[in-house]
Parts: sequence; C-alpha cells; structure tokens
Amino acid sequence: LPPSADPPTAQAGAGGRSRAWQGAKPVPLAIAVGLGLLVRFALPVPAGLSTQAWSTLALFVSTVAGIVVAPLPPPGVALCALAVGLLTGTLTFAEGVAAFTDEVLWLVFLAFFFTRGFAKTGLGDRIALSIVKAVGHTTLGLAYGLNAAEGLLAAGMPSSAARAAGVFYPLVVSTAKASGSPKQGTEKRSGAFLVQAAFQATGNSSSLWLYGAAQNLLVLRLASQCGYAISLPFGAWLKATCVPALVAMALTPLLVFWALPPEVRATPAAPAEAARRLRSMGPPSRDELVLGATVAGMLALWALAGPLGVPPVTTAVLGISALLATGALTWEDCAAEVGAWSTLTWFAILVSMSALLNRRGIVSWLAAGISARLASAGLAPAPAFFVLLLVYAVSHYAFASQVAHVSALYVPFVAMMVKTGTPPTVAVLALAVVSNLFGSLTPYASAQAPVFYGGGYVSLKDWYRLGLLFLMANMAIGWPSARCGGSSSGSIDSSAAFCGSG
Repeated sequence: LPPSADPPTAQAGAGGRSRAWQGAKPVPLAIAVGLGLLVRFALPVPAGLSTQAWSTLALFVSTVAGIVVAPLPPPGVALCALAVGLLTGTLTFAEGVAAFTDEVLWLVFLAFFFTRGFAKTGLGDRIALSIVKAVGHTTLGLAYGLNAAEGLLAAGMPSSAARAAGVFYPLVVSTAKASGSPKQGTEKRSGAFLVQAAFQATGNSSSLWLYGAAQNLLVLRLASQCGYAISLPFGAWLKATCVPALVAMALTPLLVFWALPPEVRATPAAPAEAARRLRSMGPPSRDELVLGATVAGMLALWALAGPLGVPPVTTAVLGISALLATGALTWEDCAAEVGAWSTLTWFAILVSMSALLNRRGIVSWLAAGISARLASAGLAPAPAFFVLLLVYAVSHYAFASQVAHVSALYVPFVAMMVKTGTPPTVAVLALAVVSNLFGSLTPYASAQAPVFYGGGYVSLKDWYRLGLLFLMANMAIGWPSARCGGSSSGSIDSSAAFCGSG
C-alpha cells in the first residue's frame, strides 16, 4: 500500500472512528465449527453408514449449533454451511437448495405477509380490544378475554411470535397499566398475572390451529420426508387437537391465578380503556374489511381443501394476491418484511439438509440404535412414548429457538417413537404439539419469550417455575387422550394423536 494509505483493518469509519467488526463472532463460530469437526473426525463412522452420510450429519450438527449460538444471523449460518457442503462435496447445489420449491416452506414464507397485514390494517388490535371491552371487568375475565382473542387470531395469523409479541403484548401492558400495574414495583397487582396468562396462552392457541404457528407446517413437512405424511392436514390437525387444546386454554388463566395470584381482582378500568382505544380507531377501514374477508375465505378453503381439491399453498397465494390487488397490502410492505426473506433462506437450506439425513440413512440408524436401547430396558410402547416425549420437551432448555429444536430433533424422535411401537400419526402430532408448548419454558425459549420477559413484570424465578409447571400440566391434560387410545397390550392407538397437548 502507498505510505498514505491505511491498512484495511485500520480504516476509519465515519467521524474518524474505527469500524467495529461486523463479521462472524469468533467464539460462537469456533463452537459451531468445532462441533462439526468433532463429529466428522473424532467419532468413527458407524458400520452401515457411508462417509458421505457421516459428513452430512457433521455438517447438519454444525449448522444447527450455528443457528443456536449465532456467530451470524441464521441465513448467514445456513449460506456458509451450504458453501462448506459444496466445497467438500458433501452435497450438490441442487440437494442443498431443494426445499426452496417446497410448498410448506412457501406457506411459512407467506405467513409473514399476512402478519404484516394484521399489523398494518389494525384488524388484530380491533378484535382483541373488542373482546377485552366485553369481558374485561375482572382480572380473571380480562385474562380469558385476551386469551380468547389470541386463540381467534391464531386461526389466521400464522406467526406466533408476531401475534403474541406484536399484537397482544402491547395490549396486555396497556390493560395492566389501566388495572393498577403501571410500572415496576406494582407487578403483583395485576401485571404479572396478565403477562403470564397471555404468554402461556400462545402455546395453546398455536397447538389448536395448524396455521397457528410456522413450525406446525415445518414439522408436517419433516414428517412427510420420513414417509409419515398426513392427508387433509387442516382437518386432521383440528380433530386431533381441539378438545385438549380448548381444555388447556380454559384452564390456563385459572392455573396462573393459583400459581401467581394478582392482588387486584377487579379491573373496571380495562373495558373503559379498550372502549377508548376502539373509539380512537374509528369504524373499520376498507383495508380491515378486505383483510377480514380474505382471511375468512382462506380459512374456509383450508377447511375444505380435501373436497375442493385446493392445495393449502394455492389458498395462501390467492389470499396474498387478493390483498395486493386491492391495495390492503403493497409489495413494498412484503419487501420490507425482512423476517420472511430470512426465514425462507435458512428454513429451506436446513430442511434440504434434513431430507439428506433421511435419504442417506442417518435418521433410521439413530432411531434404530436408541429404540433398541429402550426395548432392551423392557419398556412397552406406551411408556417408551412418554419417555421420548418428555425427553424431547425438556431438551428445549438447551435451545433458544423452537425452529432450531424442531430442525435438530424432530425427525429422530418421530423415527424413535415409531420404532418403539407408536403409530406414526400419534408420533407426528404429539411431537408437533409439544414443539409449541415448550416455547414458554424459559425466557429465551421462543421469539416472543424475551419480549414478555423483558417487560419486567415477572421475576426470573417465577418464569422458570411457571414454565415447568405449565409444561407438565399441559402434558397431563393430554394424558387422557393417550390412555383412551391405549390397548390392553400397552400400545397407543391413532386416536391418541394429541398426547401431551395443550
């Protein structure tokens, strides 16, 4: 370089200051890469598996670890992993991006645009405020009103994080202030109770509706890659989940009321606050009416997908097209939804890798090994099912992302359950539901958890205590479903599809 030039690492940014490093974080990067190298070179390739299959597992482990410890944002991790796979010959480009044309991935992608529509038009706020106005005269009634509104919106708002954190958390805080919990120091009056009741409700509403959370669509796709596809998924999901999910939704406020009792039991100001906000919103706008009609039509098409022969992704594309054509949503709105594009990128690459694990025999090898150990321990199918379900749920303490957990463990656990005697439908749906429930286990368990915890209404000790309490309670609510399906031989029938639900 000429004497007057600075080395690239010392170049000054704006104002003469050195620009901070914006690349991969060294320690998380070392962890992710180290785990992959450990699997590939420190562990022997098992008999019956090819070196390429074992390399695929190492690459997958490194990718999931990278998503968890985050040396880069998830799309950056996925693209770097794809580059490593291409350079090492572990996978081809077509294999690494195969899921970009997957219908379920596009449903997940388009779900973000509908979420943007609810936020832009204000329809989500209007529905929630209307219910609070009707039933918010007591603290307990307010919790039921918020949860009913959340459950209603979950049918057509397929992002649990956006629904809970973007729509309902601001409403919960507003109503908490109106009922005597305006700031820290007054949490026990009503704020802590309302925050936990609303937060715990998200897992229940996400479990009730197939389109209540993006990971629901992902798990069905992963299951279909293993040969466990569910026909007419919208109806099958609702039929399997409706009773225990609704029971759990009804019991959630009562359980929080017992575990974290509010000092204020009556909230006469909450309906007035909701009415005030509704008045300030004015009558429903044209865009709200368009979005409401579009979502209603989509729900009808999803429910009648079998008889009408309309694939779910077709319904979603029609819905987005209607919103764009009417101007209720613009392309600029869609382009600004960064989460949609990021999710499409890393979801697709991760799902593509997951499919390779199955095709190259890793999943069947892992399932056979662990299921053989369970069988040698003398466990019948039903006890083995519950052991695996509990292990799958509790292991979420090690994850900061529901999607990362699902991507890493869902397929192996489905395979292990089936190997130990669980009917495929039961395994697919039970693990799918638990994948929603463990999102409230810790303050970092899901995308919405840090938002609710960050408000300061609930202490860390109470957060962990209630997280474990609700996980166990929801699984107990699902226990009768499993027992009803059990036979005298100790197996589990497909009528128990919603075991461990809530």
